Amino acid sequence: MSAEIHTLNTGERLESESNRKYDYEAVAESVFSRFQVQLLHKVSLMLNNADSSLSALAENSETSDEEAVYSELAQLLRIERSNIDKAFFIALNDKAKTDDTSETDELSLVDPSEMEELIAISTMYSNAMNNYGQEVSNLQARLEYLGMSLEGLHFHVFDPRNICEAFQTALKRLNIKLEYKLLLLKLFDMEVSTRLGDMYKSLNQIFIDADIMPEIVYQAKSPDNETTKKADEGKQTDKGFTVREATYYDPQNNKASDFIPRTREEISYFISQFMNGFTTAEGEDIPDSFSTLPSDKDNHNCYSRKELMNALSKLQRNLSKKKHYIPRIDADQIKRAIMADMGSSNGGAVTKKVHLLDQRNIDFVGMMFKAITNDQSISRAITNLLMSLQVPVIKVAMLDESLFQNDDHPARETLDLISEAGKGITDVEDETYQQLDKIVDDILQEYQVDIDSFERAVDALHTLIDTEKEVAAENERQERRKVIREHAREVVLTEMRHLTANKKLPKHVQPLVLKHYPSMMCNRYIKHGRESSEWLLSLMLLKLLMKCLQPIKSKAQWQLVKNHHIPLVEAVNDELYETQQDKAEIDAQIAALKKTFLKMLDDYGYKLVKDDEKVEDTTNAAPYVEKEDIAAANETFDQDEHDAQAAKIKEQTRLAREKMSRLPTDLYPGAWFEIFNGDDKPVRRLKLSVLLTEVAKLIFVDCHGVKVIEKDAADFAEELQQRRSRLIADHSTFEHALGTVIHKLAA
Repeated sequence: MSAEIHTLNTGERLESESNRKYDYEAVAESVFSRFQVQLLHKVSLMLNNADSSLSALAENSETSDEEAVYSELAQLLRIERSNIDKAFFIALNDKAKTDDTSETDELSLVDPSEMEELIAISTMYSNAMNNYGQEVSNLQARLEYLGMSLEGLHFHVFDPRNICEAFQTALKRLNIKLEYKLLLLKLFDMEVSTRLGDMYKSLNQIFIDADIMPEIVYQAKSPDNETTKKADEGKQTDKGFTVREATYYDPQNNKASDFIPRTREEISYFISQFMNGFTTAEGEDIPDSFSTLPSDKDNHNCYSRKELMNALSKLQRNLSKKKHYIPRIDADQIKRAIMADMGSSNGGAVTKKVHLLDQRNIDFVGMMFKAITNDQSISRAITNLLMSLQVPVIKVAMLDESLFQNDDHPARETLDLISEAGKGITDVEDETYQQLDKIVDDILQEYQVDIDSFERAVDALHTLIDTEKEVAAENERQERRKVIREHAREVVLTEMRHLTANKKLPKHVQPLVLKHYPSMMCNRYIKHGRESSEWLLSLMLLKLLMKCLQPIKSKAQWQLVKNHHIPLVEAVNDELYETQQDKAEIDAQIAALKKTFLKMLDDYGYKLVKDDEKVEDTTNAAPYVEKEDIAAANETFDQDEHDAQAAKIKEQTRLAREKMSRLPTDLYPGAWFEIFNGDDKPVRRLKLSVLLTEVAKLIFVDCHGVKVIEKDAADFAEELQQRRSRLIADHSTFEHALGTVIHKLAA
């Protein structure tokens, strides 16, 4: 896209060339006078408040030395205040009388001690341009325009860098240390340099009030347009005024580029240019109203804004009775309906037209709502609700340009909140949809332009969303807890089956081993995970417990139980006491465990004594336990079975990790998806609630927090790749539509 910046032929409004020059001189004098007065006020205010500013800095200083420096500087300013004030304006006036700019100074060699000052100046200038660079650029363009008719007008004096350098020059006339100079430059940046935006606005307003400023128009054209090529060669209008041309003009940086507005200020400026008729654009899907500029003729034979609003209200009333057809209404149909209504009120004769700027408002909002219909993050049911609000939003846009500038505007908040509340809604019978429909209907019943109706809608939507979020969050917590507990139970049962396979358990300790201990392990798994030291400790204790509870068949096993049963009972007791299980029941089970161990020791100890007596009667050399019995006693588990089970668990873990690695890296619980639900079923809009990494499963819930479906990670990754399932973008409905329109107009 290319753009032309045209100038207004202000000379036609003045009686003669001499009158124009006289007016220009008066404007220049007024601009320079206001510039000096406002700067004087800013600098004087800074010096007057220096004591309090430096005191605040001193209080926040980290060392006593820094505090002393601020105190000394405050004392110095009391003495040198008037000298600084005077020196600053002498330096500023000196710069106004010369064409020298800071560029020549920057190219010359500087003393190393001044390098820090130059860095401070550059930082101040950068901050200033970030804050109000567009106003500076606009003023520069207007001053250049003024300079075509006036000689001796030095543009550079108004530049923020020039102002900063004038203050630096003033400080050079004072015999103070570099440390003090840097602090004063910092103070100047805080109190003056970053606060000059209003001053530049007021200077630009002088040109506007004088009605002699050039109007800048960005006109969209093809890069190979013949008119553009000719303008490149001549760069002059019929009246001889200079014309700038660019692919697109960036007012923030005052340069031509392939510029697309992105910041709030750039977007605001861009929209204002279109809505006020300073900009044209042509292209596919761009309405005709944007291809021409308004002229004086457009102010005649056009319907008034009041007449247009009345016609829109009638259309709104008719459409509110048949909302299901509203998605088919576009901007052209709205304009035709308005014209038909106005004609019917005049005997069927259409004698006027809709003003071009009003057409632009209708078309701009119409383009936004068309973008909303193409926004795949919104379900069809919610899109229909949003389209119901097209006419009310058009009415708001006509009377309140801040709709496109203010993020908190109630009309744009309403669109965003409806989309947010309906993120997972696809069924018009859903209770939440019914409440949203009621809120939209309340807006449509307000036929006059009333921002209060949107404000009431915002309040109602916040209440609805908060209520639904609370209910959904509680349902989701319960579902998540249930899913995780079932998974934990499955993991614990697998471990229990492995550790208790082919083992014998005394009857009195079975409740402890098969009920209380698994409950504790479930809690450990849920709270800490499978890789935690807490989980590994519970497994180790269970393994030792099962080993010690097996029937004693050897002296080695008897010795193992004798040495470990007391600390083992205490450890199990401590572990179970950390859970929320019944403490009395735990005490009873621990007591039963102690008795079991003591009985095992007594029974085998008695047998061991009897065996020893028999051995002593026969021979003193023969052992009391056969070799194979000792081996059997030391064999806690079947090693082959254990290794096979461990290998199986390891392989399952590897496969789960491999499946999880196929998922997108930006996938997270809370993200919304359109979920493939089978070839013969409609796609569901669901939220990812839980990721079970150990088994590679994803759990999805609906907008009410109720579990709907679970997916294998590998299957879901394939669905995403094949676009059978897809992520629902999380963005502002209004901003997305606005950005789509801006890019279409600027592209």
